[in-house]
Amino acid sequence: MVLSLPKPVKEGPLSKSKQARHVVGKVLRHVKVHPRGICSNQQSAFTPEWYECRSAIKEALRCYRRLLSDKDYREGISKDHGMGLERGKPSGIGQHMRLAKLVRCLGKWVNTAKKIGCVAGIEVGDGFHWRGELCIVGLHSEFQKGIDCITSLNGSKIWATSIFDSGRYDSSTRKVSSDEFTYCGEGENPSFCGFKKLKDQKLVGGNRALMNNMIDRKPVRVIRRFDNIGNTNESGYKFVYEGLYQVNHCWKEIRMDSGKYVYKFNLVKLEDHLQYEPQWKVNNVRTRRYH
Repeated sequence: MVLSLPKPVKEGPLSKSKQARHVVGKVLRHVKVHPRGICSNQQSAFTPEWYECRSAIKEALRCYRRLLSDKDYREGISKDHGMGLERGKPSGIGQHMRLAKLVRCLGKWVNTAKKIGCVAGIEVGDGFHWRGELCIVGLHSEFQKGIDCITSLNGSKIWATSIFDSGRYDSSTRKVSSDEFTYCGEGENPSFCGFKKLKDQKLVGGNRALMNNMIDRKPVRVIRRFDNIGNTNESGYKFVYEGLYQVNHCWKEIRMDSGKYVYKFNLVKLEDHLQYEPQWKVNNVRTRRYH
């Protein structure tokens, strides 16, 4: 595979003609998405190391999708690594957890160390087909939780590395503008509690982590699910990395449907020049080819 480093372009907001326009509920949203997902041409100039990481990400995604579609290949890899054969028809989150584990067994996971900030090889607007793909490339390691966290070395403090909006949670987000939204904290969601009596949300786990991000001014990655926007998976949706956001404000309010307190977080997207760490960006790079 041959990749080309593109000519540097001036960073700035996209024109409306270059934005994908989507309607989510009653909210009109502009989202920069790559029509070919992770394999699209680059819009910024990065270092060779960054592009090498991107190549590794593409290979990991190809491996993941082959495992998903090719049962014989999947069973062969499972047998080679002592995982045993599948029981029954694989489906749902369990299947994707298994696929991610197989990709790890093959040594193809990328960005395996959790970190706060941007992820090498990933651009704002990159699209992914499955939840497990977010895990193997280092964007979001939780298969079910919406808030992914990292703990300090001494275990005394926790921060959020990323948040994932799947659209499953009732009133989980409210869009303020194209670069600002309100996110509802985790826990005590009436859509998933069944007959369990709801309680007030607590400032623990992911909620505490987002609060600490606000206090310590640490950014958080945002990934969202979009339906029917092109190059989707077989279920008609895709996951888009929307970039780094700053938690600006946190408060408690009462849910109208349950009468219980929930935490709300206001997040604002960082400016373009803050979306990538300086170590990955280069200036005045001529177009080169490498294998």
